[in-house]
Amino acid sequence: MKKKLILAVIATLGFNVQAANLSKTYLEIGYSQTDLDEADYDATGYKAGAGYEFENGIYVGFNYKRQKDTLSIFLNETDVEFDENLLEAGYIIHESQNGRFAIGAQVGKMDIKADSNTTEFDLARVYTEYEHSFNKYLSGFAQVGYENYDASDVSKRDGARFGGGLKAHFGSSSISLEYFKGDDFDQSALMYRYSF
Repeated sequence: MKKKLILAVIATLGFNVQAANLSKTYLEIGYSQTDLDEADYDATGYKAGAGYEFENGIYVGFNYKRQKDTLSIFLNETDVEFDENLLEAGYIIHESQNGRFAIGAQVGKMDIKADSNTTEFDLARVYTEYEHSFNKYLSGFAQVGYENYDASDVSKRDGARFGGGLKAHFGSSSISLEYFKGDDFDQSALMYRYSF
């Protein structure tokens, strides 16, 4: 009898678990960092974004990133800024009770400014993403894709990009820790998000 009662309680608790809010309708702001692989450059700054998810599974968004670091080149210190402005669009292909699988793309500009010189890159990314809600307080995501960035005075760069993150949810608010690895740089962020 005790075993049946314990199993019944466990089963009931399992069915009452709520999923975290995985909505792509949000406003977010936070701290971000970019590490260039070929230089001693660790730019830090802020990132902000917004997104909207339509009922049919299509979503759109905008991300804005401003970062800065000082490089020492031949005993000369140079301030270097790393900026990104990205538009995003995607589609949620499959959704289950605790997870969602999506495909998406980002296009925009990436600028690297050193002293009075600015190199402007056209940036494009395509990706697949899986989000999973472990419970109503914790979710995670993984992303795999390809990125391409090109500038008139720099050779075209492209390659694989992957990353992921964990989110702690508090009702409509969440705090996330994210990490992405590309061919030339690593990016990480600590973000606050409010989902609608």
